[in-house]
Amino acid sequence: MKKFFSVLLACMMFASCLFVPVFADEDITVFVNGEELISDVPPQTLPVYDAQGGYAGDRVMVPLRAISEKLNVDVYWDGDTSGITLYRKDNLYIMWANMDTAFHLQGIGLEKSYEMDVPPTIINSRTLVPVRAVAEILGAVVEWIPETKTVEIRCDLGEIEKNETIAEQCNIYQVILKSVYQTYKSYANGTLETVTGKFVMESGEEIRFELYPQLAPQTCSNFIKLAKEKFYDGTIFHRVVQDFVAQGGGFDTAGNQKLAETVYGEFVLNGFFNLVPHKRGMLSLARPDAYDGGSCQFFIVQKDAPTLNGGYATFGRITEGMEIVDAICAAETDEYEKPVKPIVLKQVVID
Repeated sequence: MKKFFSVLLACMMFASCLFVPVFADEDITVFVNGEELISDVPPQTLPVYDAQGGYAGDRVMVPLRAISEKLNVDVYWDGDTSGITLYRKDNLYIMWANMDTAFHLQGIGLEKSYEMDVPPTIINSRTLVPVRAVAEILGAVVEWIPETKTVEIRCDLGEIEKNETIAEQCNIYQVILKSVYQTYKSYANGTLETVTGKFVMESGEEIRFELYPQLAPQTCSNFIKLAKEKFYDGTIFHRVVQDFVAQGGGFDTAGNQKLAETVYGEFVLNGFFNLVPHKRGMLSLARPDAYDGGSCQFFIVQKDAPTLNGGYATFGRITEGMEIVDAICAAETDEYEKPVKPIVLKQVVID
């Protein structure tokens, strides 16, 4: 994976809280797996207030590099963007000073996002991060013991890696992600503007979906256009694989292939920054080996398929009716993975 990131980089061209100054608190001690976190900057405390001015408690802040190295995480600080890139075991964690959302990338797909009530903060030229938020983002368990003013962090480090320079090599993700920060924040928290619609099966069953024009504009535009032109009426799911995908949109009930204009492949390996992962329920554009060979065929992911991330254009998600997709994927098929009994798509309706 480390080599993969290097190769990929060579191929790619391309708040509701009120904060007050932090205060040093040398009485607070931070332990990681029983070992004290030692730094030339002691832990800091920061009182947090909500939008109505109510006191929401204190947050313990520690130097970014100190906690990262203690958790065996390679860290790179980008002064131009105030961006932080962390790397550990084929995972990237990206955040920025004074920005409340952090992103976790696994491979080249967005795995999770985290909203922090206290973002990383620069104090006296040092980057301080909220110890609980950052440790939990990295997979650790954090406990605050008020009687002793102690932060206990427990993390299974596994085999110790030598990660030096990996975060720096992957910093391009941080740079680009910041340029589309608000879009991906909206996607992650469910406020992204979408286009909705439904697949209407010949059986009368309906599968509802949402599309992401801001994340895959050409793919969405093409799909919407074909749906409105009734291109998909009477097509079949011609390839179904249990625990993988249900693919359709390209053949009629007689087995004749339907053709449409090709569209630009909006995925990372084709130079387009699309991090939407191929998790269960995602809608993606099918294609042959050619990166720009996709046109009308689509597939619905039945089971998480991270190996597809970055190589296919995800452009939407099923919001209702995945039990119908499960039934489609369970259909009896021939040697070509085609259902023996045709599964017919009556129409695709765009709301």
